Amino acid sequence: MVERTHGPIPITSLRVGRTDVGAATASIEDDALTIFVRIEGEEKALRLRFSGIDVVRVNGDDVDIVVRDGRHVLFTAPSALRDELFARVRALPELTRTLRAFGSSRARRVGPGGRTTDATEQRRFFAPFLDARRAAGSATGDAAITAFSGSALADALAETLKQFAADREAEAGPARRALEAELVDASEPLFDALAALGESADAAIAAAEDLRLWRVWSAQLRVTFETADRVWMSLDEALDAAHRQAVSELVRKGKPSRKAR
Repeated sequence: MVERTHGPIPITSLRVGRTDVGAATASIEDDALTIFVRIEGEEKALRLRFSGIDVVRVNGDDVDIVVRDGRHVLFTAPSALRDELFARVRALPELTRTLRAFGSSRARRVGPGGRTTDATEQRRFFAPFLDARRAAGSATGDAAITAFSGSALADALAETLKQFAADREAEAGPARRALEAELVDASEPLFDALAALGESADAAIAAAEDLRLWRVWSAQLRVTFETADRVWMSLDEALDAAHRQAVSELVRKGKPSRKAR
């Protein structure tokens, strides 16, 4: 990937620890903020990797950065630099690249009388998560966190499972309730992950300057997507089993099998 750089951007005053440095310039790269100063005619660079920044406090035009070793880097800069810095240190993680089930083809499992709606059902299952990701991608600040509402995603998941059961059991009754309970049980790890996501989101929003809390939330968000991927594989198996059982029942009763659901 080509690294993007923004700068140079003028900084009117800079202090590193207890040392007043004076005027400087800064550039923002994909993974770091680099500040350039001239000391005795020689240009020197201070590179602050985003992963090593624990706190970013903004007060008007002033920015106070606390790096992992406890040092403070304070500077006065235009709003463009402040906004870009805050956006970079809280950039969303990659969420779908490493998933195994998401977007995969299951054509090999579809045969005569087999379930043919697996791809559609996979899209229905993942849709709320992908919608949240799109909303977060165009949001700024805390709105990017709230786009992944743990409670809203849990409600959407519960509704999807209910619909999956209703698709297979047209009549509300013991058979539908049993299938829905089975799907809910298979999804329990994802419900737990969504509850943890909500808790970490509350903490990150309550202390927006503390990037350590944001990273806890970011890590939990990645875990949630990975858990959704694993849960879908379990649901996929359960839905296949429910379909094959329904087909077997129709055959046993001497009825022609319906088109696979």
